[in-house]
Parts: sequence; structure tokens; C-alpha cells
Amino acid sequence: MSDQDKHSKTEEPTSKRLSEAREKGNIPRSRELSSSLTLLAGIVTLYVTSGLMLGTLKSLTADVFGGMGTYQITHAGIQALMVKMAGNALLSLAPFFIVMILVGVAVNFGQGGIVFTLDKLEFNLDKLNPLKGVSKIFNKDGVFEGVKSLVKIFIAGYVGFKILKEEVTALSYLVEKDIPGIMEFIGRLSFKLVLHISGVMLILGILDLLFVKWRHIENLKMTKQEVRDEHKNTEGDPHVKAKIRQQRMMMYKRRLRTTIPKADVVITNPTHYAVALKYDKTEMAAPVVLAKGMDYLALRIKEIAKENRVMLVENRFLARELYAQVKEGEEIPEALYAAVAEVLAYVYSIKGKI
Repeated sequence: MSDQDKHSKTEEPTSKRLSEAREKGNIPRSRELSSSLTLLAGIVTLYVTSGLMLGTLKSLTADVFGGMGTYQITHAGIQALMVKMAGNALLSLAPFFIVMILVGVAVNFGQGGIVFTLDKLEFNLDKLNPLKGVSKIFNKDGVFEGVKSLVKIFIAGYVGFKILKEEVTALSYLVEKDIPGIMEFIGRLSFKLVLHISGVMLILGILDLLFVKWRHIENLKMTKQEVRDEHKNTEGDPHVKAKIRQQRMMMYKRRLRTTIPKADVVITNPTHYAVALKYDKTEMAAPVVLAKGMDYLALRIKEIAKENRVMLVENRFLARELYAQVKEGEEIPEALYAAVAEVLAYVYSIKGKI
């Protein structure tokens, strides 16, 4: 992308452009966040379940070596022994692997879900071109990733150095400890090192995710002309038009639920038209059309009116004239004052308002 093209892309990406990018597998994800969270979860799992895992491993190992006399010193016998030992080791480490897998899946799902696309799997000869590979390393993104890796290494090294510096005094006392004491110290120090480094990597991962999301939006930005063209193409799509009409109809039906109960009367055709009117002499100069509908919508307006005990009055001429002349939210024309006043007087008399 040239600088001129980049500067002309000033508009935020539309939902359609974001959806198309997602369908192609272009989702903002941070590998740093995924790896740091997975590592941190694995370390915490090892710490929490270390006693249980070591106990399980010891008992399984004792079981294996306790039955050494039953194994034949043959190729098949040794193979069976190795398989059993490997199985025991995997069984004792099962909680660690299960947590790592679950956290890895959860983190990726949380960063945009799981999208299956064949675009990434398409065979492309350019991927086999070594010159293309070299150019990727030395382009802007490649240099940035390299700098980011160096920063991570430097920070991890600095954190490790600080922790080891704090433990220098304790290291001098190792000569006085027995083997189990030394192993315990090494285990504790290793856990402390990895936990602190993982925590720092997690913070860097969160920052990286924010940057990745920002860069994702920047790369998908559009020119004003692209937005206009997309809007024109989208509006011309019959499927999109049908969907828009359906959404508008649903919104209108929901609005009827709150509007019709406020009406004083619904004037009907009686089958083809229905117009809901309201008049409040303290706030309105003339009666106002709250809602109107024809055929199916007219039937819906009448149903809601009946549910809310709003009176229905049949007047074919007035229903047609109101439907044709007055928009929703507007006052009725002066020419219809007398006819509407007659209907309202009838309604008020029945309701006992006059």
C-alpha cells in the first residue's frame, strides 16, 4: 500500500468489510497473549497439583519396578516395560496437559472465536519463493516482529536477573543442604522465575493484543469512495433489502406495542385500514395519528388495541382519508376536524369522560 493510498483511507471499516475479513480468517489475535496465558496456566497447575502428580508418579513407578521380576529380558519385554512407564508418566502429567489445551482453546476463542476457512490452505507458489520469504523478514512487519522479540527477551532476562540477584545469599547456603533440600530450593526458585516471567509476558501480551486490534482496524480502513460504493452495492442487493425490510418491520411491530395503548381510539375500515388517534387538549392543538396500517398491519393494530382495551370505531371514509393524508406523528388536517371530533365525542361518552 502506497503512502498516498494509506492516507486516503480515513474511514472506519464497515461491518461488511469486517465480516469479509473474518470469513477469510483475518482475525486480530495476539500470539504473545495466547502463549503467556497458556504458560502461566500450566505453571500454576504444576504448582497446585505437584504433590498429587509426584505421588501418583512415585506409586506408578514403584508398581512398575516392583514387578521387574515378571518382565522377560527380551525385546518385547523391554518394549512393554517402556510403554508402561511412558503411560504412567503421561497419566501423572494429564492435569497439566488438559489445562494447557483448555486454556489455549479458550484464549483463542476469546480473541475472536474459531473460524474455519479454506483461504489460508490454498496452494500458492509465492509461498515457496525464497525471495518472498526473505522480503517478508526485512519488510516493516518483519522488522517490527523482530524488535518485539528482542524486547521480550531483554525484559525476560532482566526479570530473571533481578530474581537471581535476590537469591544470591540463599545460593551460598546450598552447600549445607542435603539432596532433597537442594532439589526443593531449585524447584522453588524455578517456579518463582517462570511465574514472574510469565506474569510480565502476560502484561506484554495484553498490550500486544491492543496493538494488534488497532493495526487490524487500520489495515481495513476504507476511502470515502469505497464506503459509498459498498453502500450502493449493498443497498442494491435484493437479499440485503429483504433483510432490512424485515428488520424495519420487526422494529415497527415492537413500537406498536408501546404506541397503541396510548391511543384514545382506533378507526377502522374495518378490514383493510386501521388508524390510531390520540388527543390531549392540554398538549395538542389537534388530534395526532400515533400509528396506521393496511391489511396485515391493520389487523395487528386492532389486535393490540383489543388487548389494551382501546376502543375500535368503524368509519370507512375517515379511516381511508386519515391513512392517505396524515403521516404517523402528525396532526390531522383541518378538513377532518369535524369527522374526528364526532368519533372522539362518541368514544368519550362511552368511557364516561363527558
